[in-house]
Amino acid sequence: MLRWYGLRWLVILATLIVLAPAVARADEYPSRPIKLIITTPAGSLVDVLGRIIANDLGERLGQTIVIDNRPGAMTKLGADAINRAPADGYTLMIGTSEATMLPFLKKSYRLDPLKDFTPIALMASSWTVFAVHPKVPAKTLAELVSYAKANPGAIKYGSGGVGGALHVAVEMLKLKAGIDLTHIPYRGGGQAAQDAIAGQIDMVSMGLASTRIAAQGQLRILAQTGPDRHPMLPDVPTTAEFGLPDVRMDTWFSIMGPPNLPEPVVARLVRELGEVARKPSFRDRLAKIGCAVAYKPSGEFRAFIAEDSKKWQSLIPAMGIPLLD
Repeated sequence: MLRWYGLRWLVILATLIVLAPAVARADEYPSRPIKLIITTPAGSLVDVLGRIIANDLGERLGQTIVIDNRPGAMTKLGADAINRAPADGYTLMIGTSEATMLPFLKKSYRLDPLKDFTPIALMASSWTVFAVHPKVPAKTLAELVSYAKANPGAIKYGSGGVGGALHVAVEMLKLKAGIDLTHIPYRGGGQAAQDAIAGQIDMVSMGLASTRIAAQGQLRILAQTGPDRHPMLPDVPTTAEFGLPDVRMDTWFSIMGPPNLPEPVVARLVRELGEVARKPSFRDRLAKIGCAVAYKPSGEFRAFIAEDSKKWQSLIPAMGIPLLD
């Protein structure tokens, strides 16, 4: 019996010895620069926002955060990279709402946002606007819906590409308002906006950051899809104000890590990101790029992801968007 107890204590001691370096490393985290993967090109909204977060978080952590842009395959290149990264906290990623949408839009996308990443914190959100060329006989969203019902398929709208948030936003409008619009996909929202300005298409969905173009009178902004009016567009009604509260496209931005990130590392990042989110200067910089602070720590963020995934699981098939390869 004594021998058995002795053996048991030896096993426990050996386990503690093995775990001790890991615990120590977590306590010392971070002791070197951190890489932040951004799944879009330099200069994009996600990139600009990521650099703002990286600057403020780096100051809080006392370490440099190096930006690693990995655009391509509808965010899959960057997502694959973070999924395969060591679970040590030295590789992070700006996660977006496409993490919950793509599993229901793209056949080859097999990454589960809760199982294949570590959700650390939701940081910000932005929303979509619907704008038309001045030739379109609609000065409000209600008038656009009425015109589209009287002229099925006549309105041609552009987005940044099939399956993107800007495309899904208008398909949601079509579904909820019971109208028929013709989609013209582009290789980026900027090209769609330029063709709308030129009158080659009638309507365009854009991010708030792109509305400066429309503000010059070249496009007429009809509605914004957020929970309330953004300070950048205080005179533009929300879709809810037009009686379409379910036409809601909040594009969210977060910090995610590789799967199985140690809890002490997650806790440190959550704490520091919370402090970043509370800074007035951080909120001001986000407002200038058409975003708003939407901070949720890891536990709340996980629940948010589960609800968002559930929404898209039922909504995307109802829209009739063909699955991408």
